[in-house]
Amino acid sequence: MRFYGPMVELSRLQGELNRLFATFVESTKNVAGATTAWDPSVDLVDDGEKLRVLVELPGVEASDVKVTIRGRVLTIRGNKKGRVRQREGIRFFCMERYFGSFVKSVSLPRPVNARETRTTLTNGLLEIVLPRVPDQREKEYEVSVTGGDEE
Repeated sequence: MRFYGPMVELSRLQGELNRLFATFVESTKNVAGATTAWDPSVDLVDDGEKLRVLVELPGVEASDVKVTIRGRVLTIRGNKKGRVRQREGIRFFCMERYFGSFVKSVSLPRPVNARETRTTLTNGLLEIVLPRVPDQREKEYEVSVTGGDEE
């Protein structure tokens, strides 16, 4: 028995998009620089006055993180140092933790004041607070109109 309806179709479309994205990621793994082995999770929150970006960086030291803003793109670069040293007689049967450098870029939905940005890294959670810049397109300005005869 097959079910139909908007939610069923939306679920089917989501499945197709996930499959398409997974195929794209697999096809770009062999391209140098296309992807990294670790992609930190990011939350972006807008409270009306500031944007807050929360990035999960477990095991990363603050001195190993660099945050830059160019236009409306926030970029977080860093390096997670390995703690396990390879020695003779040690064999890994499973190693899922990632060590090495990473880059994460986030498109910001609004203009921000980059000079007033604050960051803190506590317990593996990087918080970046970006004050919003008022969008000039939202304001209304009255402009005086003069006749062509006046100089």
